[in-house]
Amino acid sequence: MSRRRPRPLRPRDQVFGRTAVGDGFLHRTPAWAKVAVLAAVTVTVLFLRSPTVSLGVAVGVLALGATAGVPASRMLRLLRRIWLLLAAVLAAQLVFNDLAGAGEVLSRIIACLLGAQLLILTTRPHDLLGVFRTLVLPLRWVGLSPGRIALAGLVMLRAIPYLADLAHLAHRQTQARGLERSIRARTVPLLTGSVDYARDTGRALAARGIDEVRR
Repeated sequence: MSRRRPRPLRPRDQVFGRTAVGDGFLHRTPAWAKVAVLAAVTVTVLFLRSPTVSLGVAVGVLALGATAGVPASRMLRLLRRIWLLLAAVLAAQLVFNDLAGAGEVLSRIIACLLGAQLLILTTRPHDLLGVFRTLVLPLRWVGLSPGRIALAGLVMLRAIPYLADLAHLAHRQTQARGLERSIRARTVPLLTGSVDYARDTGRALAARGIDEVRR
């Protein structure tokens, strides 16, 4: 009797999305330049606190992504994945603030998220890791390893979509069992899955020589 082959795992996205294949001008732009522009735009959006500016930035990011070969549908995929979180932010702002304040906060979040996603979709993870390592180089003066800090940042970014999938799976399981209102039924599988993922990641890093990361 032949053994049943296990179903292959679905490939997971990198951070906010898998790097888009292409050779547009954004793909060829150095990672440090894109990070600098994103930082400047983010500071501008947060400083001006204007929904009009934030929405303008969001539309501009979508248009820029289209010229680089990244369709708007792919850019908006992130918002569809975290719509529940955005709805919670909106509800909290409506409770503790007014409608104008809620629109201001939500528009800023959307603009910054879309900008970060465009950076991720047009930049290789290795290049982002190099930029991050350069940014944390001053920490060497206090005895910390920039290489290890950068690696920890990359591991964290890779864990985000995995944990999001775990949360979604736990939600679907509670719905199937009629336990939508049970906090325990929703959090216990998420916590145990997170611990297992952290343990497996630690073992994989140790097997690949985590102590050999350049300082």
